[in-house]
Amino acid sequence: MTLGEKLKKARINKNFTQEYLADVLNVSQKTYSNFENDKSKPAFAQVEDIARHLDVSVLDFLTGDSVTINSTNGDHSGFIYQNQLPDKLVEQYEERIKELKEQVDYWKNKSEGSK
Repeated sequence: MTLGEKLKKARINKNFTQEYLADVLNVSQKTYSNFENDKSKPAFAQVEDIARHLDVSVLDFLTGDSVTINSTNGDHSGFIYQNQLPDKLVEQYEERIKELKEQVDYWKNKSEGSK
């Protein structure tokens, strides 16, 4: 299943329109439609936003062949990760992790300095 097919399946499951998700992402409906039709790929940050609004794990969108909808228990025991991400998405993900680590370090140092 392609990313676009997963996006569409998850959107329909939540009874959201393309217009609604386009508005959430601050893109045109045509742009969002292109995501679902695999004519263009959303940026990683957009995939994160879509996943959050659709209550779907980002990993569900970016790996494997299916989407697990409304998984509320958060149990990932037995989960096997296979890297099927395009290199560009891996780079974006790694960059986001680096930024978050820098923010954590900043706030740790800031809180230690105020003690």
